[in-house]
Amino acid sequence: MKKLFITILSVALLSLVACTPRTSQSLPAATPALNQRVTSFEGETIMLGQVNRSGFQEAPFKGWFEPGYTEYKPRESALEGVASALKNVRITVFMGTWCSDSQLEVPQFYRILDYLKFPEKNLQVYAVDNHPDRKKTTPGGETATNKIEYVPTFIFFRDGKEIGRITEYPQKSLEADMATIVK
Repeated sequence: MKKLFITILSVALLSLVACTPRTSQSLPAATPALNQRVTSFEGETIMLGQVNRSGFQEAPFKGWFEPGYTEYKPRESALEGVASALKNVRITVFMGTWCSDSQLEVPQFYRILDYLKFPEKNLQVYAVDNHPDRKKTTPGGETATNKIEYVPTFIFFRDGKEIGRITEYPQKSLEADMATIVK
C-alpha cells in the first residue's frame, strides 16, 4: 500500500511540473562566467570568454600584465584631443592570454585608456581559444560576429557602428592609430 501511495504521489507531482507553463521570466538566464579559466590543449591555464582587468591581475596572467602595464609610458603627444574624441566610443578587444602579441599590446592599451580616463564600463574584452579546432573563438560566438582573424584586435564603435580597428599590431603606435580612428 505504501508503494502504491508513493507511486501515485510521484505521478501527480510529475504531471503538475510537466503542465506548469514556463515563461522566459521563470527560466534562469545563462550568464557566461567572467574571467573563466580553462586548461588549454597544451596544458597551460588560459582565460576564455569575457574578461576584465581583475582577471589579468591574478597569476599566471599577472606575470606579463603587470610589468607590461607599469613599465609602459603612453606617448602623450600622440594622444592630444583623443580623450574628448572617445566620449561616445565603446571599445571591444579580442585577445589571447596565450598570445605574445596580446601579452604585449593589451597591458599597454589599458595603460593608455587609464591615461585618457576612459571609463571601463565602455570596454569589453574577450579572451579567445587557441585549440586547433576552435582557434580564435569565444564560447558566445563574438569572434564570428566581429570577424576576428588575428589577435589582439581592438575595435572602436561610435553609436553602435564600427569606426575602425587595430588588428594584431598597430601601424604606427597604439596611440597614433587610436587618434586616427576616433578623431
